[in-house]
Amino acid sequence: MVLTLTVIDYIIIASFAFLLLLYKVVRDWYGTRDLPRRIDEKAAELLREEGYRVQARAAVKFIDFDIEGRIHRQKVKADLVVRQGFKKYVAEVNAKESGSVRNADIRRRILEYKIAFAPSGIITVDMDKKRIKIIKINSRRWLNTVLAMGAAAALGAIIYLFVRYL
Repeated sequence: MVLTLTVIDYIIIASFAFLLLLYKVVRDWYGTRDLPRRIDEKAAELLREEGYRVQARAAVKFIDFDIEGRIHRQKVKADLVVRQGFKKYVAEVNAKESGSVRNADIRRRILEYKIAFAPSGIITVDMDKKRIKIIKINSRRWLNTVLAMGAAAALGAIIYLFVRYL
């Protein structure tokens, strides 16, 4: 059996490629930003020296909470969003020993970053000591991604077979 592709096959393949590209662009869209602090610029330079690529400064995302039918919007601001290879990190820039993970406020912000930005980890940058720490939060996000990709592939195969043999 020889597999020959028709115009509809190419349209379906191009549609999936376009949707994947659109997902990648929308996922990392940081259109809303605040003004970065001067210390954030210094931290960005330190991170560049360590091999990170700065993707956004003072990036803002919103988390919507539905509480008894009322939507409450929470603004989450990241000092920096950086990449190293395929991994995305949110950088929390601190000075004067205020960045300890033992601090409840820092832990709360780390969880907000995880929900809003979906990074591979959180980087804390201590500008007094010029020290970088990476915090990784173990979650099953990779499992959700694999399941979503499997569901998308199955749906694509069903649509393909439906259009092809209809």
